[in-house]
Amino acid sequence: MIVKDTCTLTPAGGASAPLAGVNPWLKLIIGIALILFFMFGIGTLAQRIPGARHMAHVIDERNLRVTAIYYTDFEEPAEGSERIRDSLDYTPGGKP
Repeated sequence: MIVKDTCTLTPAGGASAPLAGVNPWLKLIIGIALILFFMFGIGTLAQRIPGARHMAHVIDERNLRVTAIYYTDFEEPAEGSERIRDSLDYTPGGKP
């Protein structure tokens, strides 16, 4: 008589047990280090992007709230809105 072991299931890859891998505490430390690197390392490098200093100067000079969705009390959004409206109404080759 042949007895088959039906209680043991093997994963699709064929391995009988997952590998132990890296210690979970080490993964946590690496994750925190990567977060800090992106916050302080990449963040400080972003200041060297061309135009970033000018943009920061304009934001400070005009006292803009950079997280606002739409400005109604500044002149620039009105000019931009008029420009977009005019370019859609008076397209090149179109009828006025």
